[in-house]
Amino acid sequence: MEDKLHPFRQPLITATGIILGFALNVATASLPNAFKSKTIVERFMSLGTLVHIPIYTIVMFRMLRKDYPRKKAESYYRKTLVLFVPGITFFYLTIICMMVESYLVNRT
Repeated sequence: MEDKLHPFRQPLITATGIILGFALNVATASLPNAFKSKTIVERFMSLGTLVHIPIYTIVMFRMLRKDYPRKKAESYYRKTLVLFVPGITFFYLTIICMMVESYLVNRT
């Protein structure tokens, strides 16, 4: 049976891998200092890490899975995309909050 996800698999895996790597880098840089001060952004970053990384791990698993239901390929991909978009949105909102907090704290 034909692999209907083949045209979508490589771009989504690449995007997920890059964003997941970036998220892990941000997490390792910021989480050791998390909760030393009680700022909202530190808590939001921790929550973002707890939400974003597992979602993207699931997206990666779903796209790498070879035994997906071939008859429901469109539905399977749509569900994967429904996980991907909120995951990236939440991650970028976390980054924006970090930037805003950094601006507010460091402005003179």
